[in-house]
Amino acid sequence: MNESAGQARTLRDAFDRLEIAELYAKYALALDDQDLELMAACFTEDVEFIPGNPDAPARTGIKANQDRLVQRHREANFRERHITTHPVIRTLAENRAEASAEAVIYVSHDGAPPKLQAIGRYDDILERHQEGWKFARRLFVRDV
Repeated sequence: MNESAGQARTLRDAFDRLEIAELYAKYALALDDQDLELMAACFTEDVEFIPGNPDAPARTGIKANQDRLVQRHREANFRERHITTHPVIRTLAENRAEASAEAVIYVSHDGAPPKLQAIGRYDDILERHQEGWKFARRLFVRDV
């Protein structure tokens, strides 16, 4: 690889890493605001989501994820805040990446002060699409 090609690859890797980090922020914002359009933009059509709650089943596809979000918020009057930090890209290839990020989830019922709901880590597989990087598989590993 010549120097110019090496520099181009370094720039592409840096851009990919920034785009992946922003994807984590977009997902948290979409989830907290129940923004179904923004949420859909974060996922591949056939995304597999494996929640950290053993009572919640794994879901496949954007619509299944959106339906679960809407159902949860309708069943209980609450507000969530997801704080996702420290994204680490473990592997980065042309069209596929593996990444992890720490997550803290707070919930507030009926306007009460927020309480800690969960701490854990997302372990993700991402794919590059024409629109950018998207989650293809999300596993939430719950600590508490």
